[in-house]
Amino acid sequence: MKNNKGFTLIELLAVIVVLAIVMVLATTTVLPYMSTAREDAFLIEASNAVEAADMAMNLYTLGDYTFSSDSSDSLKINSEDGTTTACFTIKKLIDISAYNADKETFDGKVIVTTKDKEKSYILYFKKNSEFAIIGGTIKNYTKKNSEIKNVSEWTDDYSKCSEN
Repeated sequence: MKNNKGFTLIELLAVIVVLAIVMVLATTTVLPYMSTAREDAFLIEASNAVEAADMAMNLYTLGDYTFSSDSSDSLKINSEDGTTTACFTIKKLIDISAYNADKETFDGKVIVTTKDKEKSYILYFKKNSEFAIIGGTIKNYTKKNSEIKNVSEWTDDYSKCSEN
């Protein structure tokens, strides 16, 4: 009597084909969600950067933070209309522990303008060579009201606060 243990070549090929079909379906379903998740995470980081600048501005108002002449951030006060404009680089926000992020990963600046206790925000924010937000005047950066730009449109002058 012959003892046939194992699988035939046809059976093995059928299993491989079925596994390949399952992998193709899973990959095409999951990959779009991964891209969306990366963009959403970047937008959350953008909101966190704006909130950090807001916190730094509040510290300045309370007298717990001062702008120095050799610093990478800047402050302009317009005495005619009572407008205060502060510019914080992302690296400075990280240095003062207002924003918890990697200096090598994120770059840019946040401009906070205060007039009559009303604040507006402009964000220039970049993550490596992946995503960038250039400009914008809103605090909560979401997909509905913010456009993620191509990093090739980014120029280094956005990281300099002296040119508000």
